[in-house]
Amino acid sequence: MITQPTVPVPGETIAEAGERIRAAVPIRGARAIEDECIARRLAIEATLAARKVWHQERCWHTAQLADGQISGVWAQSTEEAELDLTVWHGQRCHWVLADPGNLIRAEYFPQGIRRAVDAGRRFPLAPPRRPRDQFAPAGSLLDPLGAPDSWAGPHH
Repeated sequence: MITQPTVPVPGETIAEAGERIRAAVPIRGARAIEDECIARRLAIEATLAARKVWHQERCWHTAQLADGQISGVWAQSTEEAELDLTVWHGQRCHWVLADPGNLIRAEYFPQGIRRAVDAGRRFPLAPPRRPRDQFAPAGSLLDPLGAPDSWAGPHH
């Protein structure tokens, strides 16, 4: 039976909690084994419960880590996403946003799922990119709507 390896510390930040969990449950081999995954999950859930994090519908969250890497995770809140990413990547998050349609992630990786060449890619730390309309040039979104030239309007 696996028990929770660490307990939440009052007043710690999400980043500090992630570092505490990562230190308490290190991955001993090249990959995490089931017991390590379960122990980390128990510690994450205990930390979220102690913080009384409100769970929303599970969706994808995109984040930029402190080293510039863009990553993401399925989570029920931004707090859960930040904690999960900090625990598993060993990096604090610069920002984390709910991204249910993967629109923010697509701004960084327009080809969709990351390719092997993108694995080590880092981006300058900055606010998250905003999703753009993929079917219209950016300038056209600001063009005023007008009647077609052939429409003469009502006749009086």
